[in-house]
Amino acid sequence: MVRLRALLLLVIVLPACGTGQLANTTAPVPSPTALGKVTVPLATPPSLRPTPTVPMSTPTPLPPSPMAAATPTATALPAPHWSLVLQLLRDGEVIAEGATMQELAVYQAEIEREPNRYGLRVLISDGRQTAELFLNDPLPFALLHSIGIAYIADLDGDGQSEVIVSDFTGGAHCCTHYHIFASDASGIRLLDALDLGSGRLEQVDDLDGDGVPQLLASDDRLALVDDLAMAETPFLPLVLCLAEDNTVRDCTTQFSGLIEQSAARYEEMMANPENDELLRRAAAVGVYAHDARLGRPQEGLYRIVTRCLDCVGFVEQYRAEIDERVRAARPYHLEPRR
Repeated sequence: MVRLRALLLLVIVLPACGTGQLANTTAPVPSPTALGKVTVPLATPPSLRPTPTVPMSTPTPLPPSPMAAATPTATALPAPHWSLVLQLLRDGEVIAEGATMQELAVYQAEIEREPNRYGLRVLISDGRQTAELFLNDPLPFALLHSIGIAYIADLDGDGQSEVIVSDFTGGAHCCTHYHIFASDASGIRLLDALDLGSGRLEQVDDLDGDGVPQLLASDDRLALVDDLAMAETPFLPLVLCLAEDNTVRDCTTQFSGLIEQSAARYEEMMANPENDELLRRAAAVGVYAHDARLGRPQEGLYRIVTRCLDCVGFVEQYRAEIDERVRAARPYHLEPRR
């Protein structure tokens, strides 16, 4: 009996002692539900833990350094400082230069004796670069020209000025040529060259207030109609605009008020009985041509009938010629020489 009780006591004590040993040596395994609630798993090594990063698609720009801020990516061109120099060459060597033809006129007689030995070079400069202007007249005749800078203005509104060089070829009534130059980083280039005949550029001004100037010239298309003297030629206004291709185009009809003002002056001359007959006839041609330029020739005839009845016959006699001249394209464009 005693032996049986001891055996039962041993059976009860031994399992209890085994359970105490497991609690001291093995940590309880958390359930899957408990793992899901842990913010950072203990099993994740520190090197693999997520750290804040900037997405590759939106990189954070570095602040500019003081040097980068002071150096612009594109350097603006300085404003052109236009000038003109004329050089006289003998056997290819420069023997004289000046700003006007008068300064070279002392060589006229020498050039006429041996013209093949001489050459004239016209140089245009913007202060940084130089280009040559080729004249449409050889020596010795070129020395009779009057060449100079007529106007400097920003003709296309880009903030950089262009230059207009005038070349009067000499003679009683003809001719004045105009060469328009522009400059940029690639060099000086010729935009257009014009022949205005006996007309000339009167002014460069913004006539319509759009911020871009136009060229206002006198138009000699009515010169020498029949027996009218050159001095009595009625000149029409000619407004020239720089087109998108950088050539000059006639845009006169966009300024009808300018044409009407000019026509009114000739109407007063035509109606004045103190003027001689030829002058009144010439003025009548001008009145008709101005209205024809605006596409209303009948209004021009009406003005003549009401204010100078004696002038009507002359205008009617040469009306076909006047109409043809009014339709003619202006200005004449010169082919550049090389």
